[in-house]
Amino acid sequence: RRLEQALPNLAAWAAHFERAEIPVLGDTTAAIEPMRLNEDAVDAHLISEQVDADPLLTVKLLAHVATLHSTRRTTDTETTTEALVLLGISPFFRAFGPQPTVEDGLCDMPEALEGLRGLIRQAHRAADLAQGFAVQRQDPDVAVIREAALLHDFAHMLLWCHAPRLALQLSHSELDDPVAAQRQVLGIDLAALQQALVRAWHLPELLLQLADERHAASSQVRNVTLAVRLARHPL
Repeated sequence: RRLEQALPNLAAWAAHFERAEIPVLGDTTAAIEPMRLNEDAVDAHLISEQVDADPLLTVKLLAHVATLHSTRRTTDTETTTEALVLLGISPFFRAFGPQPTVEDGLCDMPEALEGLRGLIRQAHRAADLAQGFAVQRQDPDVAVIREAALLHDFAHMLLWCHAPRLALQLSHSELDDPVAAQRQVLGIDLAALQQALVRAWHLPELLLQLADERHAASSQVRNVTLAVRLARHPL
């Protein structure tokens, strides 16, 4: 069900998103469903190529695997390839049957669908930039850095999926300060919601560090932050 009104507090927002089904991109479904017919010819790297192209399925997969292994540290599965190796190919197809798509969910709201697509395009730009910076710096965790940039705004993506009218209202806000606009429209700021979901779903530690001032000097945090800023304001 779509949210038509802002929820009363951060806890209510987090609880709602934790329970809500996460849709995926139509292109993702079109690529993965044929693989289901011939599992023996598929490996973790082949599936991860499709998952990595879809930040929504990336979050969904990492959260699912973390739930199955909740006693593990949050950093045990930092990439989709690691998650798929830990989960297994057949269990992946069993857990992720034909997925609901964002195109179906937002078919009656083309402006919201385009808003989500624009945010996902921005996430891909950020991921490409972050990867380039990490390679240049010879960072050993290139895949983790790329993924962190891709997922930097996943809570905002979920807002487009589950509360499209509120997301549109937010996008049309005349306030210059994005956080102030979020608090006015939603009653919370999306960064706080994202951090709550990262903790609830045991997502990679780097996503927590991005919002923690104690890690502001970390080269990986600065790498992702710079990539996201440049992606938001391309030259």
